[in-house]
Amino acid sequence: MGKQAGLSRMRRIPTPVALAIGVLFGFIFSRLFPWTTVSIPTPTWRSNHIPAKSHQQSRQPIQMPTLEQRLRVLKLLTSLSPHHTKECTRNAQPLYVQQAMERYAPLIGHKTTPSGSWFSQLFGSDDDDHVRGSRRDLMPSEHKYFIAINLYNSFDVIPDLFATLFRVAAILGYHNVFVSIYENGSTDQTKALLRIFDALTRSVGMRITIRTSMRTRGAFNHRIEYLAEVRNAAFVPLHELRDSENEYFDTIIFMNDILPCVDDLLELIYQSRKNNAGITCAADYMYHDEIGSPVFYDNWVARDINGTALENAPFERIFHHPESSQRFQHHLPVQVQSCWNGIAILDPAPFYSPSPVRFRMARITEGECSASECSLICNDYWEAGYGRIMMVPRVKLAYDRKVFDIIHPPRRNLTAIRGYARLGGLPDDPRTDPQDRAWFGPHDRLFTEEESEPINFAPGPDHVWCWGWDGAGDLDGPDVDPIWERMSNKSIRPDAVHVRHDRDILGI
Repeated sequence: MGKQAGLSRMRRIPTPVALAIGVLFGFIFSRLFPWTTVSIPTPTWRSNHIPAKSHQQSRQPIQMPTLEQRLRVLKLLTSLSPHHTKECTRNAQPLYVQQAMERYAPLIGHKTTPSGSWFSQLFGSDDDDHVRGSRRDLMPSEHKYFIAINLYNSFDVIPDLFATLFRVAAILGYHNVFVSIYENGSTDQTKALLRIFDALTRSVGMRITIRTSMRTRGAFNHRIEYLAEVRNAAFVPLHELRDSENEYFDTIIFMNDILPCVDDLLELIYQSRKNNAGITCAADYMYHDEIGSPVFYDNWVARDINGTALENAPFERIFHHPESSQRFQHHLPVQVQSCWNGIAILDPAPFYSPSPVRFRMARITEGECSASECSLICNDYWEAGYGRIMMVPRVKLAYDRKVFDIIHPPRRNLTAIRGYARLGGLPDDPRTDPQDRAWFGPHDRLFTEEESEPINFAPGPDHVWCWGWDGAGDLDGPDVDPIWERMSNKSIRPDAVHVRHDRDILGI
């Protein structure tokens, strides 16, 4: 009865008074018994940048995932990835695997482990002792990569895109990579899928910013002005990290909604750094119904070193410049005046300069031809003295499965695939193997010595062929008569192709 009487009296205490008593009791308890936890060091990035997760207010800092945990997520993404890029490096001929491992070993941004490297996961091979043996003492690279991506109605390519990003970041080092994605105006489930992959990306410690918007191009917006603003939106974190964290990046990778293989990105990075290039592009393809075959796609932007537009044509007729055409048909890197072609690797120095370059529309009032924002960024790189612009024909990109399968047919050379000893004839060499000489050849085409030789860059052309776009008229193509536009004197001087920012890889 006494206990019940006590409870009855407590029920008669006003609620505010009871809350005040509870808060006071909690305060006294916390002072007498302070909360203690074991201090766990939080990893920091170069330039003292703290990973986004460590900014969370928590009594116990979140630990970075282990390599085993990252590998588990990597395998999950691989299982989610459709046909397009999952099969890129599977069943590759052994000699290509060895070449790729040796070629891209200087790009590794972490210490390799005795249990296996990311390259063994990349090529589905457990035999990478020749890499581990020679690179076991490899120190973590401090070369930092900023990856910018624009997406619009990209539901079908997002699994492939993120699976490739995971693999590439695993090789470059998660701590060296920052991904910035800007999506706007999508009418499919792109936004929902991005939220899923955002969580997966953060689970392995990758830094990523995904910004979405419902904005679309207005009826009266100039197309190039709109596209320039969308591309610049993906670059916002580049400047935010510089201003807030004093963090600078050494290489920028700008990707469209394409289907790249891991070694496609690695080869572009390799060529960009090997040649200290201002801009390095792939070669992208679309299907031409009348010809019944894939043809070169981005000829609105791409110009050869004479300033002439490339052609939407089979590979023998893409370049008008004879020397460039010969190199292109031999799959050798080619100097160009401008290009974009699905993926562009950029030297970030012009973006960090006191008068930074940025994507823009033409200065029409000053008589500038209303070219693509990607053509204009190339012109601005020439103007800034970073005119070392190149295209890498080995890297062939597609926007859909149909073209992807045509330009990357399966290898039919059973001697190379099965590892049999050749009993006679010519060696399995791209210069003598008939299939390797075909333009749309296997993805595991062997490297030649010439592909590793630096390009001898020449000054830019006096004039460049330009198709303008005034924002009205035909929505499927430029609507201003083409002209030969004169380039600035800065772009035609020899110092326009001098190395101003050394990004070369030590030892290659």
